[in-house]
Parts: sequence; structure tokens; C-alpha cells
Amino acid sequence: MNRLIKALLLLNLEILLLAPMCVPQKIDHGVKSADQYWKETGLGSKELEALLAPESCQISEQGFLACVNAIGQMAEKYRRVLDPSGNFRELNLQDIEDRSSEKKDLSRWASRFESLKEKIPFLELWRELDENLIQPDERATIIAIGINGFLSVFKDPHTYIMPLAMYEEVIANSENRNTNAGFVARRQKSELVVRKVLEGSSAAKAGVKKGDRIISLNGEKVSDLLPSQINEILKMRNSDRLALEVTRQSKKKYLEILKSENIYPSVSSRMVNELGLVTIHKFSKNVCEMTRQQIISLKEQAARGVLFDLRDNPGGQVEEAACVINLFVDKGTLMFETRYLDASRPSDPYVADKDPIYKGPLAVLINSGSASASEIVAGSLRDLNRAKLIGERSFGKGSFQDGRIWGPNPKIALFETEGLYYFPSGWTPQLVGLQPDVQVNFNSSDQVREDELFLNPLVPIDSWVGPQSLTWLTERECP
Repeated sequence: MNRLIKALLLLNLEILLLAPMCVPQKIDHGVKSADQYWKETGLGSKELEALLAPESCQISEQGFLACVNAIGQMAEKYRRVLDPSGNFRELNLQDIEDRSSEKKDLSRWASRFESLKEKIPFLELWRELDENLIQPDERATIIAIGINGFLSVFKDPHTYIMPLAMYEEVIANSENRNTNAGFVARRQKSELVVRKVLEGSSAAKAGVKKGDRIISLNGEKVSDLLPSQINEILKMRNSDRLALEVTRQSKKKYLEILKSENIYPSVSSRMVNELGLVTIHKFSKNVCEMTRQQIISLKEQAARGVLFDLRDNPGGQVEEAACVINLFVDKGTLMFETRYLDASRPSDPYVADKDPIYKGPLAVLINSGSASASEIVAGSLRDLNRAKLIGERSFGKGSFQDGRIWGPNPKIALFETEGLYYFPSGWTPQLVGLQPDVQVNFNSSDQVREDELFLNPLVPIDSWVGPQSLTWLTERECP
């Protein structure tokens, strides 16, 4: 293991940011947008209006803030912000800064609950948006944004609704079929810092490089754009070109990305200086089998060690994560367990049921974008003394969600938080994340995690022991 760590530190870690191979395809303008998926569900405003009714918004501070968040999320799509006077106004630069996170935005309202709870006409505000700004083709999407904004505060940040067809065709799919720009970026104040460029993507062909600092998108300053607006621009739904103004090594450059469709597999591998590098972008269906095949291929190439790259991996299916862990640990090993918020339900242990396919040196790359299922894999392998972690403290999402058909609409799935997962030694990464064994700062962009992003994240209330806890988080300065 020490030999592997030393080898990694001798490498220039920049080369490890190489992204998976992709297969360029002809543009298919029939690819559905989120608006189309939502429109097909036929979602109406009945459920939203029930949430925004006075008996919901005025009964408690949490309900009030949930209503503020619902209205705020919907209004943001039209560059409007809710004022304490109970009216909409145009967004300004300070509003954009205040709305950089749910927690920061709603903290301004929390102290005003008693004075404002009966003065904000939430239902009237919704109807004003509906009548004056919302277009028919996007109405279902906006309603869903409002419902999910409410759930994020009233329930928890990871309880949400989604079109069932969108989940089955896109989210759970083992291949990412995208028509976006082909890079991952994180906002840092007035800029976007490029974290990863997908190999063979439109961005790579246009000359976008990791570390580029994007100043403007299509002539609009990043500092003037909300996160939701940036996401929409990068999806390139309504344009075949994306103009970027970037700074690179203090020099200004102008780049143009041409829209194309690419297929990005969820798993890829390659040899890097006798080490096998395996990149997993999300834990979707069949990821474990794809990972198994990649590991076998690396063994055939005589890899002296395996390095997992789970940076900016948002997670996915817990069963796939458990299966991936089992590739490296002995049959019968307790890998992790899930504990339910409903204390009457027994915990579910995940035990390795097969023999491992690889017993050699192993390390895992993580960063602040590694969350959920990727934290399960990284944390369990480290907890079982099977791997070392390299990089930055991870996101800190230790909760899991179960999906089911949403009662009011059979074309919509409700994903509701059911509990938290715990590593074999008895601790959960919820809120604290994983602290790496070897600290490496991959970029200088802002690192926003679970505890910093949301107003009402879940806090573990049961016995919680282990190397990291909430006390650990508050007593030391985190990277």
C-alpha cells in the first residue's frame, strides 16, 4: 500500500484528471428536455397550491421557510426575487450572492417569521407568476421546482419528485447521453472554474482546459447569472454554439463550443505509469459489472495497483455501490449498513456475498463533489483497511432515499429520505464527509458541502462513533 501511495505522489496528479472515453454521435434533436418529461406527466398546480396555503405556510417557522423557498425557486427562473414586502422585484447582484445557497438565502428570512408569516401572500404570488410569466410548455416544470423547493426545507434536502420516465431513461441509465458542453465547473465568486473536461467532448475540441476560469457565457457575465441560469446555458438546448470568455495563466481567451451529442460511459479505465486508473462518474445500473470488467482488464495488463477516481461523483444506486465494494473485500465481510429514521425498523446490513476479484494495492481519489454512493464506496474501503483516500474532504451526504410512485400522479416518482448509512466501525459521513489520508487540493474553487449548502440537513441522532463526528467538524478547520 505504501508503495502505491508513494507512486501516486510522484505522479503529476494533473494527468489523473483525464476523463473517460466518449463516442461522438450525430446530433439527435429528439432528445427530450426536462420540460418535456415534466409536461408528459400532466402535473398540475393542485398539490403545489395545497403546500402554499396559509395553513401550511403560517403554522411554523419551518413551514414558512419552505413556502419562501418554493416561491423563491420558481421566481428565480424569471430573474425575480421575493421581497419582505410580499412583492416580486428584479434580481440584483446582491440577490445573486445571497441566493448562492439555500442556507444563505433562507437564513435572512428565519428571524422574520413572526412579523411576516401573515403578510406574505404565497398563493397570490404563485398565481401572479403563473398568469404573467410561466409559459404552457414549462408550467409543469415550474410547479415541480416549487414542490421540490418546499420539500427541501419542510422534509429534507434530498426528498424530491421526478418524472418516472426521466429516471428510467436518463438517471438510472448506465450511459450518459448528453448534448451539453462536456465539462464540469464549479463557481468561485464571479467566475466558473473548470474542474474536468470530458475527453472527446465538444469542450475538449474547442480547447477548454482544466483550470480555465470562465468570465462570461454567451456574452453574459458569470457574476450576473444565477446557478440555475448557468446550468441552462451549459445544457445548450436552444443553441448550437456556446461562446466562452476565459482566463488562462493571466491571459484572456475566447472559445466557441459547437453542440454535439456524445455518449459518456459511467465507467472507464486506463493504465497510468503501471497503475490502473478506474473512473466512475455515477453509480447507475450495471456499473458494478462494468467495473469488474475494467479491473479484470487492468490485471491482464499487469497493473501494480488500482486507483479509483470518484471525484465529482454524485452517487446513485446503493446496490451498485455495495457490489463494487465486494470486488475488493472477502466474502462474509460487513461492508456497511443502513439505519432507518423510523426506529421501529431494523437496520439492513450489506455483507459481501462473493469472493473478491482484486486483492492488490488500492487507493481512492475523492473531492468535495464526491457524495452519497461514492462516499459509501470510499469510506467502506478505507474503514475496512482496504484502501487509502487521497484528495479533499468529501461532500457529506450519508442519507439514502427510496423511490416509489407518487400518490397524486402515477407518472411521477417520489424519492424520500428513509435513513442513513453507517460504516463497519459505526459512524456515518452525514454532514462531516470523509477526511482523506493524503490531502491534495485539486483546485482553488469554492467547496460547498452538505452542511454549508442546505438549511435543514439531516443530523444523526443515534449512537455515532468513529474517526469523524460533528464534534470533529466544529473543532477543526476543514479544507
